Amino acid sequence: MTGRPMLIVDSCSDLTAEIVDSLDIHEIHFPFTIAGVDREDDFGRTFPHASFYQAMRDGSEPTTAQIPRTTFAEAFRLAATEGRTAIYLGFSSGLSGTFDSAFLTRQSVLEEFPDADIRILDTLSASIAEGLIVYEAARMLAAGASADELVAWAEANRMRVNGFFTLDNLESLKRGGRISDAAAAAGAMLDIKPILLLDREGKLTLKRSVRGRKKSLSALIDIMAERAEQPVGTMIVGHADAPEDAEKVRAMVEERFSPAEILMLEIGPVIGAHVGPGMVAVSFWGAER
Repeated sequence: MTGRPMLIVDSCSDLTAEIVDSLDIHEIHFPFTIAGVDREDDFGRTFPHASFYQAMRDGSEPTTAQIPRTTFAEAFRLAATEGRTAIYLGFSSGLSGTFDSAFLTRQSVLEEFPDADIRILDTLSASIAEGLIVYEAARMLAAGASADELVAWAEANRMRVNGFFTLDNLESLKRGGRISDAAAAAGAMLDIKPILLLDREGKLTLKRSVRGRKKSLSALIDIMAERAEQPVGTMIVGHADAPEDAEKVRAMVEERFSPAEILMLEIGPVIGAHVGPGMVAVSFWGAER
């Protein structure tokens, strides 16, 4: 293959449109439906994330779908015709069948372009955790890393990506069938705030529950203290239309860890549809899951 590898990134990485535009990557979008309208998650360009969450607050129940195989085919064919290695760092197979679609599409495109070099890697991450590994991968390519070096690095380091999330209420977990109606009602009465993590299989798992929003935000910082590599390099604070709480977390992170870089990101529709407004999250490099 000639030329710089083509890094293909899906919109569940929840980077900002500005970051995506600056990284020289090929973006592909998840579809979703809200308030009866079919849309694409294009990093908030055509439908701001705040509007998405407001629609949820107003009673809309959004649905999401896998990235169509035709979208993968277009990206893989483009790289093949340009003589470039395609590298797709994908949304966790533990949360979606999209990675399987990418695999099947790769096989069909290779029949059409036998000499194509198409690499696909399951990040086993989602949202800002996926964004963290994608962000670093893009910077490595910009610094001259080869396709082999990038894929080897991603495979070796994806378990070092830590993602922890706290929800404002239990409604989304009830809607998704993760807890019963009775448990959700009891949690609301007791002001229970769940804390979720991404496990080794790339699934969202309940780690613990605490009482009160203030304690749940502090718990994210305590978990980071337990697990983050020191000194802290690039890390991400994300939120689902909860900018004030995200800023509180950012300030606590800055005071306690003085990281080299903090990215402030908004949680997009792919994860947002399942967790609802109010989620606050941190992602950082640390102990393996």
